[in-house]
Amino acid sequence: MSKNVIYEKLVEIVGKERVSSEDFELYAYSRDLSPAKPKLASFVVRPEKAEEVAEIVKLANEHKTPIYVRGCGCSHWAAWLPLKGGILLDTTSMDGIVAVDEENLTAVVECGCTWFKLMEELQKKKLTYLSSEMGGPAMTIGGSVIKAGGGPYGTCKFGFHGQMDVLGFEVVLPTGEMVKTGSWVMPNVVPFRREGLGPDLTGLLIGSEGIFGIITKIALRVRPLPEHEGFLYFDFADWENVVKVGDAVTRCVGDEMAYSLDCGESVAEPGKVGVRIYIFGYDKKIIKYRKNKVRELCIENNGKEGDAKRASEFFNKVVSGLPDIFASGVWHFAATGAVPIHKIPKFVHAWREIIKKHDFTKSTFGAWAFPRGWTIYAHLLYSELTEYEKLMVVSDELNKKFFEIGFVPYGIGGPEGLQPYIKRRWGQYYKWIRKIKHSLDPNNILQPGILVEGDREC
Repeated sequence: MSKNVIYEKLVEIVGKERVSSEDFELYAYSRDLSPAKPKLASFVVRPEKAEEVAEIVKLANEHKTPIYVRGCGCSHWAAWLPLKGGILLDTTSMDGIVAVDEENLTAVVECGCTWFKLMEELQKKKLTYLSSEMGGPAMTIGGSVIKAGGGPYGTCKFGFHGQMDVLGFEVVLPTGEMVKTGSWVMPNVVPFRREGLGPDLTGLLIGSEGIFGIITKIALRVRPLPEHEGFLYFDFADWENVVKVGDAVTRCVGDEMAYSLDCGESVAEPGKVGVRIYIFGYDKKIIKYRKNKVRELCIENNGKEGDAKRASEFFNKVVSGLPDIFASGVWHFAATGAVPIHKIPKFVHAWREIIKKHDFTKSTFGAWAFPRGWTIYAHLLYSELTEYEKLMVVSDELNKKFFEIGFVPYGIGGPEGLQPYIKRRWGQYYKWIRKIKHSLDPNNILQPGILVEGDREC
């Protein structure tokens, strides 16, 4: 079928003003935040409701046309770039807040709703969400949960998205059917619980990077706004002592002493680790006790206390907005993933060696804690015009080394993301994911080439 015919069919579904095949719009959608080369779709379509998404998926199946799904576009590993062209489905027009249930402490949002928009609405009711997203408050909630994301704010206490906060989905399957997951499935039952209905199909979708279905609504657990909070900032001379603090803070699983614990070492100040800590709660005495306890832990492990404003300003930026995020230039997150709580010094040592080897002078090794582990990353600043090739060499070497040491990648993406590093390491697990993909998506319509390779040979 010609492009013109598919274009007209898309116009019938969503209206002419929400479909484009113009080059200038296609180029605007051709990149994410990664250094991956531009990828052009044939069409950009902006549905406003789940029923339109379902019709688009049915059309794509009828004409064997790929669909790639985009939220705000801020993935760092080519997670939605249209490798095989086709339809790029922009979800940002589906940004409604469907319901906030103050009694059951839940919120239902459309997939294109941002964390910032949800936060503003929740705060009117003296509520908030559990944890933040690495992509910042402009990240869509659908984009966050489809990759099991997380960020430095709240993850020390609640873990990644999907660990405690996701209760269910409304989802369009790769063949166009619409289903719900979690307690939502039952008649006359609100989305308040994820388990109890056979396999955890909500969990199957979390982290799937969109290959098993298009999430159109998300049910989330929310909580009351903290009534009291405290901030601490410490400098350490080595990561071994930082690990001891992280171990102690997260050791009482389910009752972690801090809400957020974020650390970083810059090439400009080798061996100096800055640690930012946020503590929240609902009882002033408990917050005071925990703050003093964490301060004692830091001092016992040779930490030097600094101005707490360095922590409060950082965490406030994470949730309120990052207007100066690119003020220092273009950047890339390389070798991003999760590691056990005591393993982090091996990765720091590897990062230092590789950065020194290539004389890459604009880099930071960062980490934030989650229950019994760390998310780690190498932050690389570069000039796209003059340092692109060098960046790719350094990034590749960091990725290879970190996988060799042993970590769980934060996101996979396509062939210009971390996909090339996982195939031989995953073995039968890789083949199992591909079999599930083929059973749900026999025409390989959704996100072909993302997470796992798109051919049918296993």
